[in-house]
Amino acid sequence: MSKANFTNINLLKYYLATSLSQFAFYIPIIQLFYLANNITIFNIAILGAVWSFVKIILEIPSSILADRWGRKNTMILSSIFIVFQLVILIYGSSFLFFLIASIFSAASYAFLSGTDIAFFYDNLAISKREHEFEKLWARQHIYQQIPLIIAFVSSGFLFKLSPRMPFQLSLIFVLMSFIIILTLKEPSYNKQKNNQSSFSYLKESVRQVFENKHLKFILVFTIFFSIASDISYNFGQIYLNYLSLPVILFGIVYTLKSILVTISSNIVPSLRKKFSYKNMFTFEIISITILLYLMILTNNLVIGVIGFILIAIPHGFFIITKSGYMHKLIKSHNRATIDSLFSFIVAIFIIIFELLTGWLADLYNIKISFFIVAIILSVYCLYHIFNRKKIK
Repeated sequence: MSKANFTNINLLKYYLATSLSQFAFYIPIIQLFYLANNITIFNIAILGAVWSFVKIILEIPSSILADRWGRKNTMILSSIFIVFQLVILIYGSSFLFFLIASIFSAASYAFLSGTDIAFFYDNLAISKREHEFEKLWARQHIYQQIPLIIAFVSSGFLFKLSPRMPFQLSLIFVLMSFIIILTLKEPSYNKQKNNQSSFSYLKESVRQVFENKHLKFILVFTIFFSIASDISYNFGQIYLNYLSLPVILFGIVYTLKSILVTISSNIVPSLRKKFSYKNMFTFEIISITILLYLMILTNNLVIGVIGFILIAIPHGFFIITKSGYMHKLIKSHNRATIDSLFSFIVAIFIIIFELLTGWLADLYNIKISFFIVAIILSVYCLYHIFNRKKIK
C-alpha cells in the first residue's frame, strides 16, 4: 500500500470513529442528571475537580505510553475507559458511583489527549502532508456535526422520557467507535530511544517547553483561555438553569454552540492566510473576556443564552490555532508528551477554579463565580496585549 493510501484510509477510519463517539446524548444534561439524583452544585464541582486531578495524574504517563507503546493502543484503552464510565452512569445513582464514573471519564480523556493529535499528525507526516494539518484537523469538526446535532437536540427529550436513556444510547455508539479504532493502523514515527528512561524522556520534554519562549508564551495563554472556556462550559448547565431556560431547550443551545465551534474552527485556515497567530490569539482572549462579562451583567434570558453560545467562536478559533502553532514548534518523537504536558499544567489550574466556582455558586450564585474568572481574565488581557511580541 502506498503512503498516500495508508494516510487516506487511516484518516477516513479516524474520522468515522470520532464521529460515532460524538453521539454523546448525555453531555447537555449530565449536570441536570446529577441534580436529579440530589447532588449539590459543590459536589458537582468536586466531581469536576476529581476528574481534573485524575487527568493530571494520568496525562503525562499516558502520553509517554502513546509515544513508546503506540498511538492506536493508547486510543483503544481510552475507548475502554469511556465504556466503563457509561455503564456506571447507567446503573449508578449515588455520589460514589458518579465519582468512579468521573475517574474513568478522566482516564479516557487523558489517554486520548495528545494521542489523537499525534496520531493524526503522524499520518500526515508519512505522506509529507504536514502543511494540511490545520485544514484537515478542522475538517473533523464538520464530520462530527451530524452526530452532535442529533445527540444534542434530542438529549432534552430523551432526558424527559428517562434520565438514563441518553447514557444508554451513547454507549451503543461508543462501542461502534471502539470496533473501528481496533482496525486503525499505527503510523510510523520517530519513537523514543529504547535506552532512554521515561523520566529522562519527560525531563527532555519539559526542558523543551520551558527553554522555548514561544512554547512558554502559548502555555500561559492556554492556561488563562482554558480557565474561561472550561469554566463557562463545565458550569454552563448550571448557568442556563439559573436563567430558567426550559430543560427541553438545553440540547438546542448546545447544538448551536457546537455548530459555531465547527464553523469557526473551519474558517481558521482561511483566516490564517490574512492574520498572524499573534492577531488570532489576541482576538480569542479579548472576545471570550467580553462575552463572559455579557453573561454576567445581563438578566435577560435571551442575551445570556446568546453570550453563552457565542463563546464557541473564540473557542473554535483556539482549538485550531493552538494546535497548529504548537505542532510547528515540537518534534515528532515527543509530540504526544508535550501536548499532554500542556494539558497537565492547565488541569492543575482548572481544579482550583472548578472548586472555587462550585463553592461560590452554592454560597452565592453562578454569576459571582463567573465574575471572579472575568476579573482574572481582564488582568491577563492587559499582560497579553503588552507581550504579544513573544508570539512567533
